[in-house]
Amino acid sequence: MKRRSTRLRFSLLPRGFAGVDDVAKKLGISKRTLQRNLKAEATNFQQQLNETREMLAKNYLLNTNLSTDEIAFLLAYQEVNFFQWHLIYGLGKPFINFDRIVFPDK
Repeated sequence: MKRRSTRLRFSLLPRGFAGVDDVAKKLGISKRTLQRNLKAEATNFQQQLNETREMLAKNYLLNTNLSTDEIAFLLAYQEVNFFQWHLIYGLGKPFINFDRIVFPDK
């Protein structure tokens, strides 16, 4: 279930559909069933969403010329500031060249 929902999140996030309801609907199961299945795999939807966002963010930052505003939009963040906060503090580990990429004027 984790693998299937991850693939869906990769395709749905850039289109603005990041919620558990969106993924469950595409999988053809209920939200509760998705949550139970992920729990059985020792994870949850929010954790999986954060991991997917992290992977996509790193890819966009390192391999594209997209601005942080554009990346935040593609990753379904409602605020660019929260996206930046998540990259700085939410990952729990330093991001290589993050300051240079996100704050190029510094």
